[in-house]
Amino acid sequence: MHLLTAKLSGQSKRMRTSFRFLADSHRAFTLVELLVVIAIVAVLTAIVVPAVGGALDSSDRAKCASNMKSIGAGIHLYGAENRGKLPSINCLNPDTTWIEQLQPYLGTNYTMVRVCPADPRAGQKLRTKHATSYLLNERVEADSFVDENGELVPGEVVFDRHLRIANPSRAIIMFLGNTNRTATGTDHIHSGLMRSWNGLRREIWPDAFGGGLPDGTRGSANYLFADGHVQNIAATTMKQRLEAGQDITVEF
Repeated sequence: MHLLTAKLSGQSKRMRTSFRFLADSHRAFTLVELLVVIAIVAVLTAIVVPAVGGALDSSDRAKCASNMKSIGAGIHLYGAENRGKLPSINCLNPDTTWIEQLQPYLGTNYTMVRVCPADPRAGQKLRTKHATSYLLNERVEADSFVDENGELVPGEVVFDRHLRIANPSRAIIMFLGNTNRTATGTDHIHSGLMRSWNGLRREIWPDAFGGGLPDGTRGSANYLFADGHVQNIAATTMKQRLEAGQDITVEF
């Protein structure tokens, strides 16, 4: 009898110990522990999020540059078959715009290369026949710079043919367009609006990669030059050139 009582007492003691262990293992976090966890999560977020964002920016920038190089190659092929002429621009008739003129030279890549992956309206533009993220320099269309008699305005520079571009390695012929310009047939910049920083930002997207500041002075964008090379230029550099009085639609 005493042995049975002792045995039961021992089992009861072990059960109470087990219950205490389970209770302890499921106890709530203290305020200090919660604050420590929150602080650790905040630190990890501060480290990881910029790194991920930077990686995505870098990937988009590289894909965008590849698109522009493909378009640049298409422009040169087009010129080789059209006596050195560059593709034209035409807001009124999208079927004659460079977007369609280059299609035979871009082949199966045509649909993808006309849209920058960083463009927040990329999906919409991919579904629209004539839409693009990239804008040709208005100077490729000589008719945009003639007087009432059809004569080229004295002092104006045009890029309608490769031979008329004095310094191809310094002449920007394609820009990454401002994402607000989404209308079908929007295929070029207006050089007259590119003389001030605010005007330039209404036309193009100088802080496409790594930007975000209200004044658009952080980040950079890709630009296609007449010789076929693509250059990533900081928004601050572009702003400095404008403020120094340089017409970046003529020479950079």
